[in-house]
Amino acid sequence: MPQPTLKASQAGIEKAKTALTGKCWSRKDLADRVVLGEGKNSQTGISRGIVNNFFTCKDVKSQLFVGICKALGLDWEEIREPNGTPSPQIPLPNYNPTAEVEQPNINYNNPFFPLSGRIDKPQFFFGRKREIRAVFDTLNSGSSVAIIGERAIGKSSLLQAIYREAPNQLREPRKPIYLNLEDVYDENDFYGALCRLTGIEKAKGTELSRALDSPQFRFLLLLDEVENMIWDGFTNQVRSQLRGLAYGSDAPLRLVVAASTPLDVLFPDSQDKKSPFKGICIEENLKQWDEKISREFIVSRLQASWLTPVAQPVSFTEEEIAELIAESGGYPQKLMQLCNQTYARHRGPETGFFTKIFR
Repeated sequence: MPQPTLKASQAGIEKAKTALTGKCWSRKDLADRVVLGEGKNSQTGISRGIVNNFFTCKDVKSQLFVGICKALGLDWEEIREPNGTPSPQIPLPNYNPTAEVEQPNINYNNPFFPLSGRIDKPQFFFGRKREIRAVFDTLNSGSSVAIIGERAIGKSSLLQAIYREAPNQLREPRKPIYLNLEDVYDENDFYGALCRLTGIEKAKGTELSRALDSPQFRFLLLLDEVENMIWDGFTNQVRSQLRGLAYGSDAPLRLVVAASTPLDVLFPDSQDKKSPFKGICIEENLKQWDEKISREFIVSRLQASWLTPVAQPVSFTEEEIAELIAESGGYPQKLMQLCNQTYARHRGPETGFFTKIFR
């Protein structure tokens, strides 16, 4: 028997996109937070493909549709396309949500997580104090910032830390807004997302500049995965407008962009073969952790206050710590993964989910 499905209306998608950007989530973040079921029988996490189907107005199984809306803090009935589909609160025969669920990526008995993706919870963010201080020194001097670093070095996590600290660190108030360009498909989508974040009607070109030309509109725009602006869906005009909106000490936008490539080699279709951010963004290079920081990270996780108390807490030997630091090469994500494996070996089967994946 076919299972009931729902799909979102265009108006519902706009509400969902606003809720997603308001939470500073990517679609992957949303997929990880969808809860199906209740109590002990609940499951957390669905595939990103289902979330993509939701945002492209495709049919989604009713329970999954409702779960996505709940994660976004939305009423599913206001999001769906009215089509007479039965209420998803009615139990469905032979429906097993576990088949749609991905394993959760958090295990509080193993303090070394998340194993991939950005860290957006402040209690789990570690280090980068010097870099944060340097970023706000640059912002307070009137310039924008480009955070340059290799993949998996921690750029997205650093952007989240800057987002959290902006209200207290900026001398001249600016509302922080975060946009992950992985979730933006072309410049039309970009303008729509930017206008939602700034709270204005959708516009571009001179209409957008005019709408933001007011002292009440002063924003700190954090752009993640800025390399995606070289896709075919983006033209040099949108990048030039972004530069114009961020040009000057009292401009509507102040930027913090994150990229894996230095600005002087990005955007080859720009005038003079230079990035549109060159000259307004001061680069802050994100480097690997040194041995001291790596050691402090390992100790802080092993002694974390949120760990489930056990009779015999895990500790790493000096030899293990030295080996972990050397093998990681100072890359935070790699160190996290290696420490997770080592912790799992110490704890045994109860952390088997991580052991199966990474051993």
